[in-house]
Amino acid sequence: MDPNNHPTKIPLMKFLKILLKSIMIIIALVMIAIPFFIRRADRTPIEQTDFHQQMLSIFDSLKQGPTTIDTNTQLLAGWSKANLTPAKPMPTAGYGKREGKPYQTIHDSIYARAIYLQQGQNQAAIVSCDLLIIPPELTLLLKQKIPAIGMNFSEVYIGATHSHNSIGGWGKRYIGELFAGKYDAAMVEKLAEKIVQAISIAKGKAKPVQLSYASIAQPDLVKNRTVGEKGTEDPFLRMIYLQGLEPLAPKAILTSFAAHATTLSDSVMRLSRDYPGQLVDGLEKDLGFDQALHLAGAVGSMGPEEETGTTDWEQLSHVANGLKNAIQQNAISLPLKPNLKVLTLKLPMREPQWRFAKDWCFRHWLWTKLYGDYDNEVKMLRIGSLVMVGLPCDFSGELMKDLTDYAATKGKQLMVTSFNGGYVGYITKDSYYDHPGYETRIMNWFGPGNAAYFSEVVRKLVDLP
Repeated sequence: MDPNNHPTKIPLMKFLKILLKSIMIIIALVMIAIPFFIRRADRTPIEQTDFHQQMLSIFDSLKQGPTTIDTNTQLLAGWSKANLTPAKPMPTAGYGKREGKPYQTIHDSIYARAIYLQQGQNQAAIVSCDLLIIPPELTLLLKQKIPAIGMNFSEVYIGATHSHNSIGGWGKRYIGELFAGKYDAAMVEKLAEKIVQAISIAKGKAKPVQLSYASIAQPDLVKNRTVGEKGTEDPFLRMIYLQGLEPLAPKAILTSFAAHATTLSDSVMRLSRDYPGQLVDGLEKDLGFDQALHLAGAVGSMGPEEETGTTDWEQLSHVANGLKNAIQQNAISLPLKPNLKVLTLKLPMREPQWRFAKDWCFRHWLWTKLYGDYDNEVKMLRIGSLVMVGLPCDFSGELMKDLTDYAATKGKQLMVTSFNGGYVGYITKDSYYDHPGYETRIMNWFGPGNAAYFSEVVRKLVDLP
């Protein structure tokens, strides 16, 4: 028999040709499809972008509005809180390693805390929630529900304590569920109702108050978790005191600090507010405040300084007690004139570019499928010489010194808080943009130059009359 005419050889060659052709077709289809899913990252300088010009136009329009400053009308304030603890275990939010697993027990309950402010026709509310962030889906509901109590969301300055041991279930789509577990619409509805309830009750309690401001450096309680000793920290504990003017009137306090609320590791499956919870409890029980509330400050790049050899719970107490003791020992505060102003402004930004490599990112349509497409806003609340700025991100504490110094040149004090109801990821120093890492690449969602851009926005808010 002729070996060249073996009966199995021709079918085998035909099969190999078909296989090779199929592989080439698949490769060609993949090459054609890839540009629909990914693109090169946009590195256009911020000042050359359309959204930067839109931002400038927004601030130019503010200059044309009324600039009357009222320091004579009495400032009123009231405060309240509402328990957000769910009736059944929910997923915890903050650590992806938990994979959406529910907490096992309750260590301490979570709350929404509100301070209502009124001066003449101007009103505002400051809200703090014991959540990882104020999720965009919750914000959408708040915008619908708050008008029922005679306010708008634009008058609400909102933030979170940033506990990584609080409830999840509030994020739609893949990225939201990655950090917060399976979405629960009924739970988000309940959160919105409780927040509105807290604001409404606070509004009904409004009475004359005097406000004052203080800041105390606590460098031993915060560290740079992104670049360590090569970087800087925002060490300041910032406080607003509210003292009623009537005899034996109650008093309240708002605190803000930059250290991430991550003293509890991902292995701790207990519902907890982390160190902000023990801090506000201590301020109320030990220092006589009728209500205390805490807002996460510029927590980007900032972590709690750890004591060697301590447990998670000991570390939590170390930070909470350190902050409480600093407040107890503080004897100096700056009285704030009753000059109330609140703003919520659209924040134009670059098209999102979630990078998987240094110069490559997923396309906008895919990002929308994975995360959603939400409005970005910036909030400002001014009381006298104090300017509070709420940003939709983990804003880096490394950026705070320049901004604080700038405010001081204008005769003002500055408090920047994160998680204002939107979320655009981390805003870290622009020089870190190409560093591989969690904050600088995985969570840096909107391209380069945003540290300078957000800082410019903050300075423009400080400049407003």
